[in-house]
Amino acid sequence: MTESGIDPLTLEILWQRLITVADQMSTTLARTAFSSTITASNDYGCVLIDAEGQCIAHAHRSLPIFNRTMPFTCRIVLKRFGRENIRPGDVFISNDPWQNAGHHPDITVITPFFKGGKLVGFAASIAHHADLGGSIDTNRVTDSFEEGLLIPLVRLYQEGEINQTVLDFVSANVRLPTAVIGDIHAQAAANQTGAERCLALLDEYDLPDLEGVSTAIQDRSERAMRAAISTLPDGIYHSTVVVDELDQPLQLVCALEVQGDEIAIDFSGTSPQQPQGGINVTFTFTHGQISYALKATLLPDVPGNDGCYRPIHASAPPGCILNAQRPASCNQRHRIGAHIFGAVLRALAEVLPERVIAGSGFLVSTRVFTTAAEDGSMEHCYLFSAGGMGARVRSNGISTVQVPALAGAVPVELFEISVPVLTLCREFITDSGGAGEQRGGLAQRLEMRLLPGFDGTATVAVHAAGQNVPPFGLKGGEGGKPAEILRDGAVLSREEKFKFASALPLNNGSMAVGFDTAAGGGYGSPLKRDAGQVRDDVRDGLVSLDSAAKEYGVILNPTTLEVDQSATEIKRRSLAEVG
Repeated sequence: MTESGIDPLTLEILWQRLITVADQMSTTLARTAFSSTITASNDYGCVLIDAEGQCIAHAHRSLPIFNRTMPFTCRIVLKRFGRENIRPGDVFISNDPWQNAGHHPDITVITPFFKGGKLVGFAASIAHHADLGGSIDTNRVTDSFEEGLLIPLVRLYQEGEINQTVLDFVSANVRLPTAVIGDIHAQAAANQTGAERCLALLDEYDLPDLEGVSTAIQDRSERAMRAAISTLPDGIYHSTVVVDELDQPLQLVCALEVQGDEIAIDFSGTSPQQPQGGINVTFTFTHGQISYALKATLLPDVPGNDGCYRPIHASAPPGCILNAQRPASCNQRHRIGAHIFGAVLRALAEVLPERVIAGSGFLVSTRVFTTAAEDGSMEHCYLFSAGGMGARVRSNGISTVQVPALAGAVPVELFEISVPVLTLCREFITDSGGAGEQRGGLAQRLEMRLLPGFDGTATVAVHAAGQNVPPFGLKGGEGGKPAEILRDGAVLSREEKFKFASALPLNNGSMAVGFDTAAGGGYGSPLKRDAGQVRDDVRDGLVSLDSAAKEYGVILNPTTLEVDQSATEIKRRSLAEVG
């Protein structure tokens, strides 16, 4: 028996059943939502939370950052409304960046559930919505007021009665009210699924509440995390990641301190929050990225819950770009926030070189708005495109996989159905992955143009992380190719990226707009890469003949692609001497 009175076998069954309930929430949301960000890109999360506001289980496809922010928002619900004032049938809603996931499009919906009149837990979901109003040209916004509707933490339902005023406010402030309101209802439906299935599970096992199960799950997870941390030598490990997302370089300065079975991460010395551009990060997002990076590296096999994170402490000075204060603009917070993952891994590389990955090429988020001239009807679609994953000690980076997020790409066919746009190409970029003993994952290129014959206007907003500073390599590996934004076949200049990239006009007079994502960094010296692997990369179009020679020192017969062993030995010896 455990300290909770539940034997280990029963506890494992209950744990897995709760994860299944969260997965059922996820399925409900994906099948009932309106927008492609949810139905195709899976940019959402579903969690079960106990009566104290602690996460017990999350869906497998939940985005990691959402799993960390929803319990925080739930604890605000408990504090602000008071446990005694939360009733059956209540549902809460908010998108406040400082109390949720860090930017306006992510709306959190939280549903308390009761057994025998007692609050026993919460089912919560968060989803990236199609539109929350505000400026499309996000590179030039100067505060959060320009970024769209902010929904304070309020009741969406009160004792089963919908608060129509909330929905009316939302409808009046967004460009796509049908999709946004539909997705909010889908979240409420997903939560209801979670609440009902969780209560049925309690009845099946004759449990009065979730307290014993939650305590046992979190305590066991905490012990496992503490044991994992204890294997690291005590000390302070440092990293600095330089990013360049607008018009000047910024730095994230990470100090990771291991002391016994606890880790503290501090970002003192990090650049201050920026006056415009939406790239500021609220601390809710920062804390979530820190804890996820450590969980993924130190304890990947234990299902996530709040017990995993008890030994982890995080801080960033108020007013820095990772702890931006109101009313900083933050709608593009992922462009800086994604680098937190790399900063933590780079610090851990000092003590866990076999567990970390090199820098990854991050997400390019593209929004397309079109308006028909005849009736003014608007169509819209998000297009998420992943960069290359960083390599690790035993394997190449995976090409076009989002790290650290899990959101998927909208298929080209669905994108073209959603908006009158033709995709000209979507392809791997040869030689983009950072060279190394293990090669970085490749980037991708996408170009589009307005569908011929469409009578109307279109605007494309391209938000690309990693545009000027390449994702880093490790242990002698080369950095990956940085991202680029393209217009009419040419790369935008540095000044144009800042001024025009988030509001590019797309019309029948333009050839195309598009982008290259960033690629993953390599791991280890390229001269140590197996010549046969280099040959295979050339055969598959991932590496060119020229790069095989210049980067890897591998000389191939251009006709047969056979390795010239003697020429390769001479070339590698020459490159090593130069290096």
